[in-house]
Amino acid sequence: MRKALVSTALVALLALIADVRRPAAQFAPFWPSAPQTLAPATAPPSDQVEQARTAPHRSSKPRRKHEVVRPPPNQRKVAERNGYKRVSDLVNFPKFFPGLGIIFVKPDTLPLGPFLCFDRRDRLVATVYMVPNKDIDDHKSLEGAGPARSVDHVSIYFNPGHPGVDVPHYHVVLWHVTRKQEARVAK
Repeated sequence: MRKALVSTALVALLALIADVRRPAAQFAPFWPSAPQTLAPATAPPSDQVEQARTAPHRSSKPRRKHEVVRPPPNQRKVAERNGYKRVSDLVNFPKFFPGLGIIFVKPDTLPLGPFLCFDRRDRLVATVYMVPNKDIDDHKSLEGAGPARSVDHVSIYFNPGHPGVDVPHYHVVLWHVTRKQEARVAK
């Protein structure tokens, strides 16, 4: 009887000091997990613990910074800051040209361009290169600045000449908008 009592006391003592959570971890998929908390490496003195408990409540969640959502920059104003001028200010040309919109160019890049075309809300819709027929006939290599945005589709058509580029040339239009959105500069 004495052996049974000692054995029971030993099992009870081991149960009190043993950490049974680790061996039970193999059954974790079947049991809901309980969060484990570890004591800090250096515990504060007991008199400071009482003060900490009576201190005003502060959220333990980190505060999120408020993100300011700014509208994209006005693309026409950015072009003007980069030296582009409105074609209608340089030569006798309409301020809004149906089919291309409001056209800007750096004067020193004429006749090739690039010409930047904006809709009435100053959104970039196309980049145009005006390639003279003479340059094509002479098999001349041409290089222009890359487009400012991704290209949705390309249009190439002949033009007999207009103010600013009086010689016959081809318009190579890199559209940055879809064919449906292209209608924004139709009228």
